[in-house]
Amino acid sequence: MIFLTAEGFLSAMNNHPLMGALARQFEHTDWHGATPWDMVQPFFMFIVGAAMPFSFARRWASGESYSSTLLHVLKRCALLILWGLIARSVEAGRPVIDLINVLAQVSFTYFIAFLVLRKGWKVQAVTAFAFLAADWAIYTFFTAPGVIGPWVKDANIGWWLDGAVLGKHWSGSYATINCIPSTANTVWGVMAGALLKSSLDMGRKLRILLATGVAGVVSGLALDFWIPIIKKIWTPSFALLSVGWTLLALAAFVWVSDVKGWTRWSRIAVMVGSNSIFIYLVHEILGHWMRTTAQVFLGWSVGWWGDWGRVFMACAVSAFQIYLCVWLYRRKIFFKL
Repeated sequence: MIFLTAEGFLSAMNNHPLMGALARQFEHTDWHGATPWDMVQPFFMFIVGAAMPFSFARRWASGESYSSTLLHVLKRCALLILWGLIARSVEAGRPVIDLINVLAQVSFTYFIAFLVLRKGWKVQAVTAFAFLAADWAIYTFFTAPGVIGPWVKDANIGWWLDGAVLGKHWSGSYATINCIPSTANTVWGVMAGALLKSSLDMGRKLRILLATGVAGVVSGLALDFWIPIIKKIWTPSFALLSVGWTLLALAAFVWVSDVKGWTRWSRIAVMVGSNSIFIYLVHEILGHWMRTTAQVFLGWSVGWWGDWGRVFMACAVSAFQIYLCVWLYRRKIFFKL
């Protein structure tokens, strides 16, 4: 979520001979390949799944029935879609109906993850790979007028479906059916959460996280020769690569925080993460306003420092968003759906 607030904060340096390569790491890859910024959504969707074994265990331990929990899940899915539509409408400046936004995608993956939450890890793993296989089959075997190939930008079946069913195509070449392969990331999150919640010793948990993380990265890169790594349509190779990096990051944080006990550094991260939906909506809905406000009060920095002034303003916007989460956390205010 902290990384989310820093979207494009170095964009003014894209053509800088030294800073350009770093600046592009805070923007989405145009098509083939992946940057750290491309990992923000997979991390987010994975975290949704990882929290589920803990949150629902508390509900069921308190005596809540499965049917009541299912109603809660359906209500939450509906609210995720609603807030996603609000965010997209504000961004567009008019009411829009679409399911391409992150919250709508999470709504779908969250529901599927709930359905397999009480199943064993084998069923969960089969479910995750089944959704990847279904996505691969749709892109590989389905064709239509204007479809040139399975992985061709603005000429694939996902692109065609949006035009045929919704009558529109998305800026950035995204596809609504991204919710199918990204389900795997949320289900893998459920599996990781269940692993951390289990009674296995910490050493074994870390070895599993590290082994599966490496396997994800290696298999994603290897699969890239046949199925290119493309975040915009969430190809199976991207799903594997992204979950690999997510698992490795999780293992690192578990080792640092839970094994070594070094937690003071993570204070800000905890505060921001405690209101993750809130900060996402603030970033999406108020992003333009915050950048405009920064220009009004900090525009002088551009005249003084040039492109570095623009970086300074972007950092100020990011810092403001983080401050909002800190302010809420200290007052024990948490927004939940």
